[in-house]
Amino acid sequence: MNSLHPDPAADFLQRLAAVEVRLRDLSRKRLDGRTDPDPATGESWDAGQIWAHLADFVPYWISQVERVLAADSPDPVPFGRARANADHPAMERDRHQGPNALWHDAKEDLSDLRALLGDISERAWQTKGVHPTRGVITVQQLIEELLIGHLEHHATQLEGLRAS
Repeated sequence: MNSLHPDPAADFLQRLAAVEVRLRDLSRKRLDGRTDPDPATGESWDAGQIWAHLADFVPYWISQVERVLAADSPDPVPFGRARANADHPAMERDRHQGPNALWHDAKEDLSDLRALLGDISERAWQTKGVHPTRGVITVQQLIEELLIGHLEHHATQLEGLRAS
C-alpha cells in the first residue's frame, strides 16, 4: 500500500502499545537532570517539561489529523503549527504537576489516539495535508512524525535522565 508500512494501523498500534509501557514505567520514577540540547533550537528540558509537553501535544496533533481527514479534499489541507511559532504555555504551566498527574492525562489521550488509528480507512492514510514547515505530507507521515515518533522520542529523552 505504501512505503512506510503495508498496514500502518497495525504498526502504529504496536508501537503505541510499546511506548505506552515505557511511559507508564517512567511515570513511576523521579527523574532529574535535563535533556541534551535540541540541535535545532538549543532547548534543554527537565522531566516536568517533557511530561507537560506529552500531555499537551497528543490531543493537539490528534485534532490536526482529524482536521485533515474531515476536509476530505483532493488538495492538501493546511494543518499544524511551525516549531518556531509553537509556544509551550501548557508546558510551563503544568510542568510542576508531577509525572503521575500528567501521565494520567496523557494515558487518556493515548486511548483517543488508539481509537483514531483504528478508524482510519486504508485510503485515508494517503490523504494529504500541508504543514507550514514540513510541506505536503500524508496522514500516515503526520502520525509517524508528530505523534508516534514524537512519543518515542520523548520517552527516549526521559529514559536518558537520571533516576533519583
